[in-house]
Amino acid sequence: MRKIFIIAKHEFLSTVKTKSFIFVLILPLLILIPMVIAMGFIPQMALETPKNIGFLDEVGILQANDNFTKFGDYENAKSALLDDEINAFFVIHNNYRETGNVTVYSKAGLFSSPPTRVIETFLRNSLLEESKIDETLKERIQEPAKENSITLNKKGEVEEQTGAGFFIPYVLAILLMLAIMTSSGYLMQGIVIEKESKTVEILLSSLTADELLTGKIIGFGSAGLLQVLIWCCMLVLAIALTPLSALFQGISVSVILILAVVYFILGYLLFAGSMACVAAPASTVRDAQQGATVFTMLAILSMMLLMIIINAPNSIIAKVLTYIPYTASVTTLMRISLVEVPVYELVASLAILTISVIIVIKLSAKIFRAGILMYGQKMKLKDVLKYLKG
Repeated sequence: MRKIFIIAKHEFLSTVKTKSFIFVLILPLLILIPMVIAMGFIPQMALETPKNIGFLDEVGILQANDNFTKFGDYENAKSALLDDEINAFFVIHNNYRETGNVTVYSKAGLFSSPPTRVIETFLRNSLLEESKIDETLKERIQEPAKENSITLNKKGEVEEQTGAGFFIPYVLAILLMLAIMTSSGYLMQGIVIEKESKTVEILLSSLTADELLTGKIIGFGSAGLLQVLIWCCMLVLAIALTPLSALFQGISVSVILILAVVYFILGYLLFAGSMACVAAPASTVRDAQQGATVFTMLAILSMMLLMIIINAPNSIIAKVLTYIPYTASVTTLMRISLVEVPVYELVASLAILTISVIIVIKLSAKIFRAGILMYGQKMKLKDVLKYLKG
């Protein structure tokens, strides 16, 4: 165990100090944190920003207020718009009662758009004020529905649904897959580089191939888990500093986090064992990367079918992906963010993934022992089968 710990410690420290690790650690934060902050503050800023809109009324049905300014002619309204005194202005023509036609003027710009909804609300309220409709009916026309959405689970029980409930597992699934792929990729490259430099010969003189492989898997896996923890802490901090924090109140993430950790460990062990199978007999990093393509494609399969999973989380495709070991981690976390996944499906998914990990680790250990000292030659399929039988 001491030798395994030494290898794991060395791989962990050497990995977290590399520029590539730091880059992969920072890049998602540079993308996700600004997005979270923007999601929190932009809607609030939009609500707080006054809508200064002008209008020309040729019919005489509108009254100016704090947000709507009345102009006598087109030139004055245009000058006010160009001088940024108003955000836009609209013209009510003489035939408005018959046609409903309104001309809206706004400034050109990438983020500029006519405030049509604000204008429609203003017109609706003005027309209601002019009419002799009952006050209760006016209120109902202005606000036809106060929706109170209730979602029922399969047991008929009320289940609270918020955007935050989807956000947490969705982001965790993406971050987990990114961490799993980078960690297992580091493992593959580390094995091939040490093999090319013949450092592995020195290492195997003082420890067994199984101890070397185990230490590497633990070391690189710890680095990947550190990535996920830092990402989660930074996202929680970003959410806490924005108005979005209110959406997450009352949401229990304990089960989600437990599942995320379990799926990360099992998913990483699966991909690490698979990458070790590819790296051990490879002569160069390029050969190893070519061999790892099939596992990479399996890993991103669930991301490629993302829209199917979101639109139909209980579809046959989504359920099948839950049971495929290489896609189970991402698919399951996405599904539990959308629907209540039956316990038996979670248990079956974890059981299949665990059995697959045990099989892959045992196979990778045999291939690793046989291929780690092979130089200048490629291990053929018949050689692999021979070592596996042995």
